[in-house]
Amino acid sequence: MKKKLELIVSPSSRKRLEFKQSLDCLAGDLQNYCSKLEIIESDDGVTFTLLVQWETLDQMRQAIRGEECSILSGAITALCEKTIIRLNDKEVGNHISKLTTL
Repeated sequence: MKKKLELIVSPSSRKRLEFKQSLDCLAGDLQNYCSKLEIIESDDGVTFTLLVQWETLDQMRQAIRGEECSILSGAITALCEKTIIRLNDKEVGNHISKLTTL
């Protein structure tokens, strides 16, 4: 069964450009570990939504434990003020560290 992860993050106003640059650098590598990756920036640049999909739970867990997700986690922790995490449309947390427990 496919697994869909949605991360909605709000970088601090001073850190938006830095966060966007981090996403741009990571996007290609993250794409290698999932079946679908979509990054959506709100029109006002206040929020970014990352939609990630995997074919299986094992693929998702492997990707989440990978280096790219660790870098993304660090960027979110350092640069963002708010995070919402949804797995298969169900909210599962509000801090990026919750990903490692999925």
